[in-house]
Amino acid sequence: MALKWTNEKEVDAQFKKLEILYNQRAVEYLSRLGEQVVKYAKENGNYTDRTANLRNSIGYIVVQSGNVIVESFTGGASPKEAGGDEARAKEAGLEYARRVVSEYRKDKTYLVWVAGMEYAAYVEAKDYDVIQGSGDWVESQAQKQMENFKRWLMKRA
Repeated sequence: MALKWTNEKEVDAQFKKLEILYNQRAVEYLSRLGEQVVKYAKENGNYTDRTANLRNSIGYIVVQSGNVIVESFTGGASPKEAGGDEARAKEAGLEYARRVVSEYRKDKTYLVWVAGMEYAAYVEAKDYDVIQGSGDWVESQAQKQMENFKRWLMKRA
């Protein structure tokens, strides 16, 4: 995309359009990444989830400028024993994600993924992978993901 300098108002308007486009693309991209990271966490958790509540509480939200733009807590895991409550687990995940985001700066765009059951940290502390492995996966892929985002953004500009 080329910019032609004619007057300051036109340039400001063009930059505003690009900012809006960037923000839209960032949300789209982070949503795709959120789907991948949640899938990774659910498929690679090395714990026994008898009620499926822990896996069903894993999900993500994308926040932009302090507003939740996308939220995805899909559940879908089947319990091995009685006592599972998929709706409660998904709600716990969403509630926890919103609480986490409330502590972040309001002028940024974030992807936040969580395991929302109150005992998730306890399971992780016992050396089981609930969501830590998905965080490690994202970190190991960070440079590649950034390059992918730049290419993806430019293709759509």
